[in-house]
Amino acid sequence: MTGFNSSRRGVLAGGFAAALGVALSGCSVSKDKAGITTLKIAVVSSFAGQKVRLSGLDYVVDKFGWLREGLEKKGIKLEYFPAPNSAVGPIVNEAFANHQIQFAGYSDLPSIILNASNTTGKTKLVLPGNPSDSYLVVPVGSTAKSIEDLKGKRLAIHRGRPWELPLLRLLTSKGLTYEDFQIFNINPDAGAAAVATGGVDGLFTISAFGLEDKGVAKIIWSTADQPLDWKSWGGQWVSRKFLSDQPDIAQLVVDSYVRAAHWISDEKNKDEIVLLGTRNGTPEHIVRRTYDQSNISWKDRWSPRFPPELYTHYREASAFAKQNGIITGDVDVDALLDDSLVEKALKTLSLETYWDASKFKTGA
Repeated sequence: MTGFNSSRRGVLAGGFAAALGVALSGCSVSKDKAGITTLKIAVVSSFAGQKVRLSGLDYVVDKFGWLREGLEKKGIKLEYFPAPNSAVGPIVNEAFANHQIQFAGYSDLPSIILNASNTTGKTKLVLPGNPSDSYLVVPVGSTAKSIEDLKGKRLAIHRGRPWELPLLRLLTSKGLTYEDFQIFNINPDAGAAAVATGGVDGLFTISAFGLEDKGVAKIIWSTADQPLDWKSWGGQWVSRKFLSDQPDIAQLVVDSYVRAAHWISDEKNKDEIVLLGTRNGTPEHIVRRTYDQSNISWKDRWSPRFPPELYTHYREASAFAKQNGIITGDVDVDALLDDSLVEKALKTLSLETYWDASKFKTGA
Protein backbone atom coordinates (compact mmCIF):
# COMPACT_ATOMS: atom_id res chain seq x y z
CA MET A 1 0.00 0.00 0.00
CA THR A 2 3.04 2.26 0.03
CA GLY A 3 2.49 5.55 -1.76
CA PHE A 4 -1.29 5.29 -1.97
CA ASN A 5 -2.14 8.41 0.04
CA SER A 6 -0.10 10.78 -2.11
CA SER A 7 -1.40 9.19 -5.28
CA ARG A 8 -4.97 9.43 -4.11
CA ARG A 9 -4.58 13.08 -3.21
CA GLY A 10 -3.32 13.70 -6.70
CA VAL A 11 -6.39 12.03 -8.13
CA LEU A 12 -8.81 13.84 -5.87
CA ALA A 13 -7.25 17.27 -5.97
CA GLY A 14 -4.55 18.08 -8.47
CA GLY A 15 -5.55 15.95 -11.42
CA PHE A 16 -8.95 17.48 -11.91
CA ALA A 17 -8.42 21.09 -10.92
CA ALA A 18 -9.11 22.34 -14.42
CA ALA A 19 -12.24 20.23 -14.80
CA LEU A 20 -13.46 21.37 -11.42
CA GLY A 21 -12.99 25.02 -12.36
CA VAL A 22 -15.09 24.52 -15.48
CA ALA A 23 -17.81 22.72 -13.56
CA LEU A 24 -18.05 25.32 -10.82
CA SER A 25 -17.69 28.45 -12.91
CA GLY A 26 -20.90 30.31 -13.60
CA CYS A 27 -22.81 28.40 -10.92
CA SER A 28 -24.43 30.82 -8.53
CA VAL A 29 -24.76 29.46 -5.04
CA SER A 30 -28.33 28.86 -3.88
CA LYS A 31 -29.56 31.13 -1.12
CA ASP A 32 -29.72 29.86 2.43
CA LYS A 33 -32.70 28.88 4.57
CA ALA A 34 -34.16 32.36 4.41
CA GLY A 35 -34.79 32.18 0.68
CA ILE A 36 -33.53 29.36 -1.52
CA THR A 37 -33.95 30.22 -5.20
CA THR A 38 -32.14 27.36 -6.95
CA LEU A 39 -31.86 23.65 -6.23
CA LYS A 40 -28.78 22.03 -7.78
CA ILE A 41 -28.49 18.28 -8.33
CA ALA A 42 -25.15 16.91 -9.50
CA VAL A 43 -25.44 14.19 -12.13
CA VAL A 44 -22.94 11.96 -13.91
CA SER A 45 -23.43 13.29 -17.40
CA SER A 46 -22.46 13.96 -20.94
CA PHE A 47 -23.83 16.66 -23.21
CA ALA A 48 -26.12 16.74 -26.23
CA GLY A 49 -25.26 20.14 -27.67
CA GLN A 50 -25.55 22.57 -24.76
CA LYS A 51 -27.98 20.37 -22.81
CA VAL A 52 -26.99 17.97 -20.03
CA ARG A 53 -27.79 14.42 -21.13
CA LEU A 54 -29.52 12.60 -18.27
CA SER A 55 -29.96 8.90 -17.67
CA GLY A 56 -31.71 6.52 -15.26
CA LEU A 57 -33.79 8.08 -12.52
CA ASP A 58 -32.58 11.60 -13.40
CA TYR A 59 -33.91 11.12 -16.94
CA VAL A 60 -37.35 9.98 -15.75
CA VAL A 61 -37.65 12.74 -13.13
CA ASP A 62 -36.84 15.30 -15.82
CA LYS A 63 -39.02 13.65 -18.48
CA PHE A 64 -42.20 13.92 -16.41
CA GLY A 65 -41.31 17.20 -14.73
CA TRP A 66 -42.52 16.20 -11.29
CA LEU A 67 -39.67 17.83 -9.40
CA ARG A 68 -39.32 20.86 -11.63
CA GLU A 69 -43.04 21.66 -11.39
CA GLY A 70 -43.10 21.09 -7.63
CA LEU A 71 -40.16 23.43 -7.14
CA GLU A 72 -41.61 26.09 -9.45
CA LYS A 73 -44.68 26.25 -7.23
CA LYS A 74 -42.34 27.26 -4.43
CA GLY A 75 -40.50 29.79 -6.60
CA ILE A 76 -37.41 27.59 -6.88
CA LYS A 77 -35.47 26.81 -10.04
CA LEU A 78 -34.05 23.33 -10.73
CA GLU A 79 -30.54 23.04 -12.17
CA TYR A 80 -28.54 19.94 -13.06
CA PHE A 81 -24.89 20.24 -12.18
CA PRO A 82 -22.88 18.15 -14.68
CA ALA A 83 -20.00 16.01 -13.44
CA PRO A 84 -18.07 14.29 -16.25
CA ASN A 85 -17.54 10.57 -15.76
CA SER A 86 -13.76 11.03 -15.66
CA ALA A 87 -13.91 13.17 -12.50
CA VAL A 88 -17.21 12.53 -10.74
CA GLY A 89 -15.93 11.98 -7.20
CA PRO A 90 -13.57 14.97 -6.92
CA ILE A 91 -15.99 17.40 -8.57
CA VAL A 92 -19.02 16.34 -6.53
CA ASN A 93 -17.09 16.23 -3.25
CA GLU A 94 -15.64 19.70 -3.84
CA ALA A 95 -19.09 21.02 -4.75
CA PHE A 96 -20.62 19.60 -1.56
CA ALA A 97 -17.72 20.95 0.52
CA ASN A 98 -18.26 24.43 -0.97
CA HIS A 99 -22.08 24.18 -0.61
CA GLN A 100 -22.43 24.56 -4.40
CA ILE A 101 -24.96 21.72 -4.68
CA GLN A 102 -27.71 20.25 -2.54
CA PHE A 103 -28.05 16.74 -4.04
CA ALA A 104 -25.90 14.37 -6.07
CA GLY A 105 -26.17 10.91 -7.54
CA TYR A 106 -22.82 9.10 -7.27
CA SER A 107 -21.05 6.13 -5.74
CA ASP A 108 -19.87 4.90 -2.37
CA LEU A 109 -16.09 5.47 -2.19
CA PRO A 110 -16.07 9.22 -2.91
CA SER A 111 -18.96 9.63 -0.47
CA ILE A 112 -17.03 7.78 2.21
CA ILE A 113 -13.98 9.96 1.54
CA LEU A 114 -16.08 13.13 1.88
CA ASN A 115 -17.79 12.06 5.09
CA ALA A 116 -14.55 10.89 6.72
CA SER A 117 -13.11 14.40 6.31
CA ASN A 118 -13.53 17.50 8.46
CA THR A 119 -15.68 19.29 5.87
CA THR A 120 -18.86 21.14 6.79
CA GLY A 121 -20.34 19.73 3.57
CA LYS A 122 -21.06 16.25 4.86
CA THR A 123 -23.91 14.29 3.30
CA LYS A 124 -26.48 11.56 3.83
CA LEU A 125 -27.58 8.78 1.49
CA VAL A 126 -31.35 9.23 1.17
CA LEU A 127 -32.07 6.90 -1.75
CA PRO A 128 -29.85 3.92 -2.64
CA GLY A 129 -29.08 3.13 -6.25
CA ASN A 130 -28.28 -0.14 -7.99
CA PRO A 131 -25.12 -1.96 -6.85
CA SER A 132 -22.67 -2.23 -9.76
CA ASP A 133 -20.10 -4.87 -10.61
CA SER A 134 -16.38 -4.68 -11.33
CA TYR A 135 -14.28 -6.99 -13.49
CA LEU A 136 -10.73 -8.26 -13.83
CA VAL A 137 -9.92 -8.72 -17.51
CA VAL A 138 -6.81 -9.91 -19.33
CA PRO A 139 -5.80 -9.91 -23.02
CA VAL A 140 -7.70 -12.54 -24.96
CA GLY A 141 -4.55 -14.60 -25.52
CA SER A 142 -3.48 -14.56 -21.86
CA THR A 143 -3.15 -17.81 -19.92
CA ALA A 144 -3.96 -16.05 -16.61
CA LYS A 145 -7.00 -17.44 -14.82
CA SER A 146 -6.80 -15.57 -11.51
CA ILE A 147 -5.35 -12.51 -9.84
CA GLU A 148 -2.57 -14.71 -8.46
CA ASP A 149 -1.48 -15.47 -12.03
CA LEU A 150 -0.82 -11.75 -12.54
CA LYS A 151 1.61 -11.44 -9.63
CA GLY A 152 4.69 -9.49 -10.71
CA LYS A 153 2.96 -8.34 -13.90
CA ARG A 154 1.41 -5.11 -15.15
CA LEU A 155 -2.00 -4.37 -13.63
CA ALA A 156 -4.06 -1.30 -14.61
CA ILE A 157 -6.53 0.40 -12.24
CA HIS A 158 -7.87 3.95 -12.08
CA ARG A 159 -7.04 4.67 -8.46
CA GLY A 160 -9.39 6.65 -6.25
CA ARG A 161 -12.45 5.47 -8.18
CA PRO A 162 -15.24 3.35 -6.59
CA TRP A 163 -14.06 0.10 -8.17
CA GLU A 164 -10.71 0.35 -6.39
CA LEU A 165 -12.32 -0.94 -3.19
CA PRO A 166 -13.33 -4.32 -4.67
CA LEU A 167 -9.85 -4.69 -6.17
CA LEU A 168 -8.26 -4.06 -2.77
CA ARG A 169 -10.65 -6.56 -1.21
CA LEU A 170 -9.71 -9.13 -3.83
CA LEU A 171 -6.00 -8.58 -3.23
CA THR A 172 -6.40 -8.78 0.54
CA SER A 173 -8.41 -11.99 0.28
CA LYS A 174 -5.49 -13.55 -1.60
CA GLY A 175 -2.78 -12.19 0.69
CA LEU A 176 -1.57 -9.75 -1.98
CA THR A 177 -0.88 -5.99 -2.09
CA TYR A 178 -0.12 -3.46 -4.82
CA GLU A 179 3.56 -4.11 -4.18
CA ASP A 180 3.09 -7.54 -5.76
CA PHE A 181 2.30 -5.92 -9.14
CA GLN A 182 3.49 -3.26 -11.54
CA ILE A 183 0.56 -0.86 -11.03
CA PHE A 184 -0.54 1.41 -13.90
CA ASN A 185 -2.81 4.19 -12.60
CA ILE A 186 -4.77 5.03 -15.77
CA ASN A 187 -8.36 5.89 -16.62
CA PRO A 188 -10.78 3.25 -17.99
CA ASP A 189 -10.42 4.27 -21.63
CA ALA A 190 -6.62 4.18 -21.48
CA GLY A 191 -6.80 0.92 -19.57
CA ALA A 192 -9.06 -0.63 -22.19
CA ALA A 193 -6.65 0.36 -24.94
CA ALA A 194 -3.70 -0.98 -22.98
CA VAL A 195 -5.24 -4.39 -22.31
CA ALA A 196 -6.43 -4.67 -25.92
CA THR A 197 -2.93 -4.05 -27.27
CA GLY A 198 -1.05 -6.03 -24.64
CA GLY A 199 0.30 -2.91 -22.96
CA VAL A 200 -0.79 -4.32 -19.60
CA ASP A 201 -1.34 -7.88 -18.43
CA GLY A 202 -4.54 -7.15 -16.55
CA LEU A 203 -7.16 -4.42 -16.09
CA PHE A 204 -9.61 -3.89 -13.23
CA THR A 205 -12.61 -2.04 -14.63
CA ILE A 206 -16.37 -1.56 -14.62
CA SER A 207 -16.58 -1.74 -18.43
CA ALA A 208 -15.63 -5.26 -19.48
CA PHE A 209 -18.39 -6.52 -21.74
CA GLY A 210 -17.40 -4.29 -24.66
CA LEU A 211 -13.82 -5.55 -24.56
CA GLU A 212 -15.01 -9.13 -24.44
CA ASP A 213 -17.49 -8.45 -27.23
CA LYS A 214 -14.70 -7.13 -29.47
CA GLY A 215 -12.63 -10.22 -28.81
CA VAL A 216 -9.66 -8.31 -27.35
CA ALA A 217 -10.01 -9.30 -23.69
CA LYS A 218 -11.68 -11.84 -21.44
CA ILE A 219 -13.14 -11.68 -17.94
CA ILE A 220 -11.39 -13.91 -15.40
CA TRP A 221 -13.04 -12.58 -12.21
CA SER A 222 -15.92 -10.30 -11.25
CA THR A 223 -17.90 -9.14 -8.24
CA ALA A 224 -21.01 -10.67 -9.85
CA ASP A 225 -20.18 -13.91 -8.04
CA GLN A 226 -19.22 -12.22 -4.76
CA PRO A 227 -21.25 -11.04 -1.75
CA LEU A 228 -23.16 -7.80 -2.16
CA ASP A 229 -20.65 -5.96 0.00
CA TRP A 230 -17.99 -6.37 -2.70
CA LYS A 231 -19.96 -4.30 -5.20
CA SER A 232 -20.06 -0.53 -5.63
CA TRP A 233 -23.28 0.85 -4.13
CA GLY A 234 -24.11 4.53 -4.30
CA GLY A 235 -27.32 6.45 -4.80
CA GLN A 236 -28.81 9.89 -4.19
CA TRP A 237 -26.98 11.97 -1.57
CA VAL A 238 -28.11 15.19 0.11
CA SER A 239 -26.20 17.88 1.97
CA ARG A 240 -26.83 17.42 5.69
CA LYS A 241 -27.10 21.17 6.13
CA PHE A 242 -29.67 21.43 3.36
CA LEU A 243 -31.67 18.52 4.78
CA SER A 244 -31.73 20.25 8.16
CA ASP A 245 -32.60 23.67 6.70
CA GLN A 246 -35.07 22.57 4.03
CA PRO A 247 -36.61 19.18 4.98
CA ASP A 248 -39.78 19.75 2.93
CA ILE A 249 -37.85 20.47 -0.27
CA ALA A 250 -35.56 17.50 0.37
CA GLN A 251 -38.67 15.34 0.74
CA LEU A 252 -40.03 16.67 -2.55
CA VAL A 253 -36.82 15.55 -4.28
CA VAL A 254 -36.98 12.05 -2.80
CA ASP A 255 -40.70 11.78 -3.60
CA SER A 256 -39.91 12.53 -7.25
CA TYR A 257 -37.10 9.98 -7.43
CA VAL A 258 -39.18 7.25 -5.78
CA ARG A 259 -41.92 8.01 -8.29
CA ALA A 260 -39.34 7.65 -11.07
CA ALA A 261 -38.14 4.32 -9.63
CA HIS A 262 -41.73 3.07 -9.66
CA TRP A 263 -42.15 4.07 -13.30
CA ILE A 264 -38.88 2.44 -14.40
CA SER A 265 -39.65 -0.74 -12.46
CA ASP A 266 -42.61 -1.47 -14.75
CA GLU A 267 -41.36 -4.04 -17.27
CA LYS A 268 -43.07 -2.20 -20.13
CA ASN A 269 -40.67 0.73 -19.64
CA LYS A 270 -37.50 -1.37 -19.68
CA ASP A 271 -36.77 -0.90 -23.40
CA GLU A 272 -36.75 2.89 -23.05
CA ILE A 273 -34.22 2.70 -20.20
CA VAL A 274 -32.05 0.21 -22.08
CA LEU A 275 -31.95 2.46 -25.14
CA LEU A 276 -30.76 5.34 -22.96
CA GLY A 277 -27.67 3.28 -22.28
CA THR A 278 -26.83 3.14 -25.99
CA ARG A 279 -26.50 6.88 -26.49
CA ASN A 280 -22.78 6.79 -25.76
CA GLY A 281 -22.25 4.19 -28.47
CA THR A 282 -22.60 1.08 -26.30
CA PRO A 283 -24.34 -1.68 -28.32
CA GLU A 284 -27.83 -2.52 -27.10
CA HIS A 285 -27.01 -6.19 -26.45
CA ILE A 286 -24.24 -5.15 -24.04
CA VAL A 287 -26.57 -2.81 -22.14
CA ARG A 288 -29.12 -5.63 -21.87
CA ARG A 289 -26.44 -8.07 -20.72
CA THR A 290 -25.43 -5.65 -17.98
CA TYR A 291 -29.01 -5.40 -16.72
CA ASP A 292 -29.88 -9.09 -17.16
CA GLN A 293 -26.81 -10.75 -15.69
CA SER A 294 -28.34 -11.16 -12.23
CA ASN A 295 -31.36 -13.21 -11.19
CA ILE A 296 -33.03 -10.24 -9.52
CA SER A 297 -36.21 -9.09 -11.21
CA TRP A 298 -36.37 -5.80 -13.09
CA LYS A 299 -38.86 -4.52 -10.52
CA ASP A 300 -36.70 -5.30 -7.49
CA ARG A 301 -33.59 -3.89 -9.17
CA TRP A 302 -35.13 -0.41 -8.83
CA SER A 303 -36.26 -0.73 -5.22
CA PRO A 304 -35.50 2.46 -3.23
CA ARG A 305 -35.62 0.65 0.10
CA PHE A 306 -32.66 0.31 2.48
CA PRO A 307 -32.02 -3.41 3.00
CA PRO A 308 -29.85 -4.61 5.91
CA GLU A 309 -27.08 -5.46 3.42
CA LEU A 310 -26.71 -1.75 2.59
CA TYR A 311 -25.76 -0.89 6.17
CA THR A 312 -23.33 -3.81 6.27
CA HIS A 313 -21.81 -2.66 2.98
CA TYR A 314 -21.09 0.85 4.20
CA ARG A 315 -19.73 -0.29 7.56
CA GLU A 316 -17.35 -2.74 5.92
CA ALA A 317 -16.46 -0.42 3.02
CA SER A 318 -15.64 2.42 5.44
CA ALA A 319 -13.55 0.13 7.63
CA PHE A 320 -11.75 -1.27 4.60
CA ALA A 321 -11.05 2.22 3.22
CA LYS A 322 -9.47 3.23 6.53
CA GLN A 323 -7.50 0.00 6.78
CA ASN A 324 -6.02 0.64 3.32
CA GLY A 325 -5.16 4.30 3.92
CA ILE A 326 -7.83 5.74 1.64
CA ILE A 327 -9.32 7.64 4.59
CA THR A 328 -7.90 8.53 8.00
CA GLY A 329 -11.09 9.55 9.80
CA ASP A 330 -14.05 7.45 10.90
CA VAL A 331 -17.47 7.32 9.25
CA ASP A 332 -20.64 7.07 11.35
CA VAL A 333 -22.73 4.84 9.10
CA ASP A 334 -25.87 5.31 11.20
CA ALA A 335 -25.61 9.05 10.51
CA LEU A 336 -24.63 8.44 6.88
CA LEU A 337 -27.71 6.46 5.82
CA ASP A 338 -31.21 7.87 6.28
CA ASP A 339 -34.20 5.86 5.06
CA SER A 340 -36.85 8.14 6.58
CA LEU A 341 -37.44 10.17 3.40
CA VAL A 342 -37.87 7.06 1.25
CA GLU A 343 -40.28 5.49 3.72
CA LYS A 344 -42.32 8.70 3.84
CA ALA A 345 -42.34 8.89 0.04
CA LEU A 346 -43.54 5.28 -0.25
CA LYS A 347 -46.39 6.07 2.12
CA THR A 348 -47.30 9.29 0.31
CA LEU A 349 -47.33 7.47 -3.04
CA SER A 350 -49.20 4.44 -1.64
CA LEU A 351 -46.27 2.17 -2.49
CA GLU A 352 -45.54 0.74 0.96
CA THR A 353 -46.12 -2.84 -0.20
CA TYR A 354 -44.80 -2.49 -3.76
CA TRP A 355 -41.18 -3.44 -2.94
CA ASP A 356 -39.91 -5.95 -0.39
CA ALA A 357 -36.75 -4.71 1.35
CA SER A 358 -35.60 -8.30 1.88
CA LYS A 359 -35.19 -8.77 -1.89
CA PHE A 360 -31.95 -6.87 -2.19
CA LYS A 361 -30.59 -5.82 -5.57
CA THR A 362 -27.55 -6.82 -7.53
CA GLY A 363 -26.21 -5.74 -10.89
CA ALA A 364 -25.49 -2.41 -12.57
